[in-house]
Amino acid sequence: MKRRHFLEAIGATSATALWSPTAQGRSKARSQNRNRVRMILDVDSVGDDILALYFAAAHPDIHLEGVTTLNGASGSLEQANRVALRSLDIAEARHVPVYPGAEGPIVEKTEAEAAAPVHFEKTLQKFGERLKEFNAPAEPSTRAPETENAVDYIIDSVKSNPNEITLVATGPLTNVGLALDRAPEISRLVKECLIMGGVFTVPGNITPVVEYNIWADPEAAKIVFNAGMELTVVGLDVCEHNSVADAMMTRDDLFDLASSSSAAAKDICTRFPIYIDIWREFFGLVGFPMDDVIAVALAIDKTLCETSEPLQVDVELAGDLTRGQTIAYEGNQIFLREFPHAPRTRICRTIDGKRFMTLFKETISGNLEV
Repeated sequence: MKRRHFLEAIGATSATALWSPTAQGRSKARSQNRNRVRMILDVDSVGDDILALYFAAAHPDIHLEGVTTLNGASGSLEQANRVALRSLDIAEARHVPVYPGAEGPIVEKTEAEAAAPVHFEKTLQKFGERLKEFNAPAEPSTRAPETENAVDYIIDSVKSNPNEITLVATGPLTNVGLALDRAPEISRLVKECLIMGGVFTVPGNITPVVEYNIWADPEAAKIVFNAGMELTVVGLDVCEHNSVADAMMTRDDLFDLASSSSAAAKDICTRFPIYIDIWREFFGLVGFPMDDVIAVALAIDKTLCETSEPLQVDVELAGDLTRGQTIAYEGNQIFLREFPHAPRTRICRTIDGKRFMTLFKETISGNLEV
């Protein structure tokens, strides 16, 4: 679909190329899970998505209903599926199903847009052979992803369990946008939606005003932000800026995890030193940002972040520098803009980083007091 056609028709035809509908239904989870957060985790399976999977699988207050995948920073849908399955294997959560989703954004990118968004090879040459450890191909799992598509799974699960499913999206918003495009009524049936994406007060990581997940599919993000769901947004403001350094993972945190017998903790200690070093070298951060884990953690503890009052948030679709910019309507403007729903988006402003990292490490190591 060409970009100029998007606003004319974002109905079912915009989704057909990216998902294949099936008629499988969803049954409600067992009654013993009703006091836990029933979560669907939507990931593109790279870096902090792995940490989010480990955390969601390990925390006793989360019932991970299913994982949905899409092509994003991992490079391909196949890699996203393999990473998700392998991560769940390591987390001893082989019972959690994985549903493949979108292979690309709603509106196909131009050749220039589709180029790698971050060109840091020259900067990182100093790491030599260690770069092979970064976003390395996942080892195959002993099981395969489900045959049902992620979009169908999200729709069926939410409809079958009204006001019970918490949706956490930590990659581009294509799967969620397509689900809302096909079945707008689920916006009233989702208990809440937490997304990692956007930037409001600090520099972006694609352009000075644009964050990767929103840039990867601005049209999908526009659908999500305008759907009328209860949204909590974890932007770069609380995870990828040195003002929130105590919420980042450092080598000190790896040292704390090193004594754990948890397979997930051991994998983190092996896999993530290169991530910490790259984010320090290229982005100038003191550690590796925990963006996606923060979004998952907020589902069980809202006090970790201070948020804004409910706001209207929209997404810019034009401009080389601004396509994918998230814009929050605050203050008073001369130009009046009408929105289809009341303000329901809360933006994370600050984070209790020390308490968050303690929660993460205790959960992963199995030392969390319940």
